[in-house]
Amino acid sequence: MRETLKNALSQLKGNKLRTFLTMLGMLIGISAVIIILSLGEGVKGYVNGQFSGVGKGTIQIMTMDYSEDNLLTPEDFEVISQIPEVMDVLPYHEQYIGTAKNYKKEEKTLMLFGITYDYEKVQSISLKYGRMFLEQDETLRSNVIIVEDNFAKIMFNVKDPKYALGKTIDMNIGGEVQSFEIVGVTKSYYPSAAPEEMIAPIVYLPFATADKYLQGGEGKSYEAMVVINDDYEASDYSTPIRKLLEKRHGKEDIYMVMSVMEASNTYNDVLDKLNLFTSIVAAVSLLVGGIGIMNIMMVTVKERTREIGIRKALGATDRQILTQFLIEALMLTLLGGITGLLVGYFGGVLIASAIGITAKLTWGMIIFSAGTSSSIGIIFGVYPAYKAAKLDPVEALREE
Repeated sequence: MRETLKNALSQLKGNKLRTFLTMLGMLIGISAVIIILSLGEGVKGYVNGQFSGVGKGTIQIMTMDYSEDNLLTPEDFEVISQIPEVMDVLPYHEQYIGTAKNYKKEEKTLMLFGITYDYEKVQSISLKYGRMFLEQDETLRSNVIIVEDNFAKIMFNVKDPKYALGKTIDMNIGGEVQSFEIVGVTKSYYPSAAPEEMIAPIVYLPFATADKYLQGGEGKSYEAMVVINDDYEASDYSTPIRKLLEKRHGKEDIYMVMSVMEASNTYNDVLDKLNLFTSIVAAVSLLVGGIGIMNIMMVTVKERTREIGIRKALGATDRQILTQFLIEALMLTLLGGITGLLVGYFGGVLIASAIGITAKLTWGMIIFSAGTSSSIGIIFGVYPAYKAAKLDPVEALREE
């Protein structure tokens, strides 16, 4: 066996260009799959990180029909709060209608959130500078806002987010231009490398202040967070709350009520299916690579017919010939698989860093690379190896 391995390695070293071109298909296929999977794990980690900032006992309610009759009302919040296991109901506004002029006097779209002063009960805001809203900000409907750290760069063209603290901006909200003072700066919700032109900065303002300018009116909202007692499973209350709202408003299928865990599982399921689909597409190149390896091995058998005849004449058995050619195919695919694993991982790291997430390499990916490479080497190497083993030594020696 040692001599067989030595001969196989010698053949690969003696034909470096052919070896490289043969394993290229395997390298591309494995690296494509690893890039997809490592980025998929990175995205999943990022999404789960965002969900981790929300309490596990939290249920989100969203209105899917934005007509006036379907808005969540203070009366809805009161009825929901009467459920014994409900600890709190926190409404909030979310609208993509705010705009403000940046340092170039260009209009920039802002993603507006109207939140209560105690909103951090259900979701961490990750404040970096300044303060959160106070109860008096809601009572007085103060024109104060909390912005993301990328807001300073986009709106003021400065690197230090703290620069925005205390500044006043004129913001078009609900069709009216109003002046707002920046009282806090938070960590950006989106990846730091996300393109500015694609991501609107998030701006938080007091819920009562949002009532003045956003659609909905006194205390009405499109969304709300419901806090369930930690001793109970939040997901068990999603359906009852949805049915309660449908009964109150006399309509069905207009409210999406989902616990944080349900939402997290749904996102992860979608990401897993997307990863599976893209991996299957990328795996087609592995099949092409396997066919390429078989073709090259068939050419190799043809070129080495006389060598095979000499080895058989000197006493080499069919089994030894078969083993050598199988090992050569296996070495080619394993080399391509290992190289593809490294290229895929570092390629994933580069792409991930460009979009502000972290690529993750798991043991499953390593096992997949080794297992797939070995399987393709054996499956597509068997026929050429069998042809080589069954060559008649007399006929082989006549080959020029």
